[in-house]
Amino acid sequence: MRLLLVHPGFPYKGKDLFPLGLGYLAGSCEDLAEIRVVDEAAGRFSPRILEEFSPDVVGITATTPSFPRAVEIIREVRSLSPGTRIIVGGTHASFLPGEALSAGAHAVVRGEGEETLRDILGGIDLAEIPGVSYMRDGRVCHNPDRPPIADLDSIPFPAHRYFPLEKYRIMSVVTSRGCPYSCSYCSAARFWGNRVRYRSPENVIEELKAVQELGFKLVKFQDSTFTSSRHRAMAICEAMVSEGLDLRWSCETRADHLTDDLVEAMAGAGCILLCIGVDSGSQAVLDNIGRRMKPEAIVRAFELARKHGIRTRAYVTFGMPGETRTTVGETLALLERIRPDQTLLSLATQYPGTELWGGPSVKAPPQWVRSFGGHGDGSPLYLSDTLDRSEYMELAEALRDGIKDMQGSRPALLRKL
Repeated sequence: MRLLLVHPGFPYKGKDLFPLGLGYLAGSCEDLAEIRVVDEAAGRFSPRILEEFSPDVVGITATTPSFPRAVEIIREVRSLSPGTRIIVGGTHASFLPGEALSAGAHAVVRGEGEETLRDILGGIDLAEIPGVSYMRDGRVCHNPDRPPIADLDSIPFPAHRYFPLEKYRIMSVVTSRGCPYSCSYCSAARFWGNRVRYRSPENVIEELKAVQELGFKLVKFQDSTFTSSRHRAMAICEAMVSEGLDLRWSCETRADHLTDDLVEAMAGAGCILLCIGVDSGSQAVLDNIGRRMKPEAIVRAFELARKHGIRTRAYVTFGMPGETRTTVGETLALLERIRPDQTLLSLATQYPGTELWGGPSVKAPPQWVRSFGGHGDGSPLYLSDTLDRSEYMELAEALRDGIKDMQGSRPALLRKL
């Protein structure tokens, strides 16, 4: 059995530098198949690999921004290697499996993929595999969801050896799966099953040792909220110090999940960047999107980071429900108070699986959308009923330009992580 795994390219600047999903799939299935990997962040997929490797199965993972490229690859495989089975997974296909099947996929893996892909490679009939969607007799069939893997420590580490490691400056690591919150613009809670599962600190440290042995000095923890369990985050930091790991790292966190002792421990363990969800400076907007966050908690988080010498990145999103000229002003005022080292501005986007999906939208030129640097590609932009199109464009530009003006008066932005 020969398995080719593909990570399609896409334009979002904040994409992971290492495709953890494919790494986990490769590590979980290498006893069942000879494996090759193509990560289009490191090198373009070419039909030549179909000739040289002759895969029995091609597995493609796709987010919404990368789905158009995934469709192109599906069509190339169908045309040049008609006997090859095509399996598609990832967030976009999980929420809209019919789109991948219509594009030519033989099956869609919904949600967590390690056990499901093993079942497919093991020859189990698709009708018997939980978490699979497929075509049969001209109709789309959706099997019941697969229960989440209870013990994350049981999953083999990502198989780095299948990737061109010289192409990556930063190694991604994830220590948990899921999110306990349900923000209206995010699909993480639905994708992972509305709960958080954690790897043990000991298991995380073993992977970090392996990453360091590979020669990496920079790590990005890709958890939705690295500090969702403060006790476990503290334990990981303490173990990194006691084991003598020499890594510099970043993580994403909620402002209200940081305490003085935890941030101090993170700094001591090598954290150099905290990526904090700000979204808006307006309490009304934060309430509208289910953030369960107070602006004062955001101010406190940035104060703690500054106190302990950790750089900061603020994630801000324009166009959420209830956005107005007043709320944009409140966001700029909050950013002036917290003074992040970098601000990544996204446009509220109707990604599948989010509460914004299917709501009113606004069309904007692609180059204009990309000038914001964050999310905005691949799906319609959400249009709040508090704005018309002209106000939307005007206020988005005002927020973007205001952020640029703030950052222009500060030291060069941190771009390592």
